[in-house]
Amino acid sequence: MDARVPDGPHRPRADAYGPPWPPTGFLGQLSEQTRDAAVRLGTPRTFAAGEIILLEGAPSDSAVLLLAGLYKVVGSLGSGREALVAIRVGGDIVGELGLADGQPRIATVKAVVPGAGRRIGERDYHAFLDSHPDAARAVNRAVAGKLRSATRRRVEFATFSAVTRMARVLRELSAMHGTRTPEGVLIGVALAQSELAALIGVAEPTVQRVLATMRREGVLDTRYRGIVVLDELRLAELAQP
Repeated sequence: MDARVPDGPHRPRADAYGPPWPPTGFLGQLSEQTRDAAVRLGTPRTFAAGEIILLEGAPSDSAVLLLAGLYKVVGSLGSGREALVAIRVGGDIVGELGLADGQPRIATVKAVVPGAGRRIGERDYHAFLDSHPDAARAVNRAVAGKLRSATRRRVEFATFSAVTRMARVLRELSAMHGTRTPEGVLIGVALAQSELAALIGVAEPTVQRVLATMRREGVLDTRYRGIVVLDELRLAELAQP
């Protein structure tokens, strides 16, 4: 993927960075005029696979507008261990929580594949939101969405079975990052079983058992570079509490 960031006078198209920006992401919610301004904010950056974009505990002095790539948001569990908290893609913004309250970063954001973005300093960030109300609303929706997701996961961890939690996470991933193929919906996010375990709040052996059951029932197939949802209707049934 070409991760270069055009910085000329013409509006960059989404496909200049890779897949189109999702309509539910930050950039996807903006008017064309506001998006034109957003993609010129701050400093253009390219990210190598594995590069840390934001570091947990560091001062919150900027936000990063992601233009292309795939990113994992992880939190430290101590003793060198990490838990996968969320996944972000081009069109999303990260670091906005810290700029809202001035507190240190609460998670680390890492690039999974080569990507591109704009690092936006605090002053420019707030000035942009002040002058573009639709961007301010989009940020508020992004923050609200993250809060809702965290609250929903807590409820699911306390009340739902591992199968239901897995089905719900897979439906969410397929909706946000899935690509329809002749076989089914390919979730093109390569997640280790330990990361899936962190997302649904169970032990890794439990994830192995749940995935094996879903494979036997023809709900999904696991591949080296992702999971293919073969039976969306059955997955939806399993996601019901």
